[in-house]
Amino acid sequence: MTYGIEDDPRDITRMLAGMNSNMPVKRRSLMDYIENGGDTYETKSGETCKFEHAGIDYLAGVCTEQEKLLLKLPIFISTDPNSEYGGWKVDGRTEVAVLSRILGRRVHSEDRMAVYYADIAELKKVIPGLVFTVFLP
Repeated sequence: MTYGIEDDPRDITRMLAGMNSNMPVKRRSLMDYIENGGDTYETKSGETCKFEHAGIDYLAGVCTEQEKLLLKLPIFISTDPNSEYGGWKVDGRTEVAVLSRILGRRVHSEDRMAVYYADIAELKKVIPGLVFTVFLP
């Protein structure tokens, strides 16, 4: 079976780009959602995604005032290409501080935290629609 260059299943970079086509591009801060309302974000493909506003209320209860200004939503959890086990990670001081508090986990680095499938499931349960997984090559 022959594949055209655009359909080549071995083109990992193109496949990952396609997986990230629904990636949020216009991310707002938690404080912006609190002050101005709204329960949507836009994606790379032009779609508007909706989430439950209860997640905003939950995050407002666990974040400091500074974190409310700095935390961009949705929160990105990305593949960790440096992990020998194919794990996931969260990058950013604010994101790590907030998610470690939600998960009740101690962190070893202020700006990076390993995340496991059980953690992602828990986060999606607690703040549905506000956690987004990104696939990196």
